[in-house]
Amino acid sequence: MTGEDLVRAIENNATLMELKDCPSVPIQMSCAVYGKVQNDVGNDVITNNGSMKYQIDQALLFRGLHSETAVWHFSTGPVVHHFVVIPWYRQSAPQGTVYTVFMAYEGKYLLVNYVKHNSPAPGEIKGYKTAWTENDLRTMLSDLLTKSNAWEEYFGNVGPAQANIIHYYKYKTTTLDSAVSNVNRYRELCR
Repeated sequence: MTGEDLVRAIENNATLMELKDCPSVPIQMSCAVYGKVQNDVGNDVITNNGSMKYQIDQALLFRGLHSETAVWHFSTGPVVHHFVVIPWYRQSAPQGTVYTVFMAYEGKYLLVNYVKHNSPAPGEIKGYKTAWTENDLRTMLSDLLTKSNAWEEYFGNVGPAQANIIHYYKYKTTTLDSAVSNVNRYRELCR
């Protein structure tokens, strides 16, 4: 199995695509990938200070093998928004670790609307992509902490807000084979 297989399994899972609020995305996505809900253990943060670049580099560091993946739960503050980042290794050119971002926005759009770029979800430029490069994701995290318009650029037409801290929780590394199998059995494992 590949990272593309995992992303496709998530995109093709109608129940996951109907998630309608941001806190449910990390809960249900972790259950889907691991077969049970994961706990937010350890509170790593990214803040707009002199070590922000280092903090972002640490947040994006994925030590999994080419056949592995994980689910990472990100949340902003003081205005709270949750989203999930799934790292995986792209076998095709350009090869390397890439990331898929998933989110819904409470009262505004479902996960399927984010994936399909349906307004008010963000469009293709700063919205959903199968594979975000490390630089794409680094820019997003930095922008959310430093640019006043970044909230709506990355999260959609949901009203302006500003993040001054990003918390993240990296759930354990798992095999892509197991992750795809679990996503395909999501309704059985997580309902």
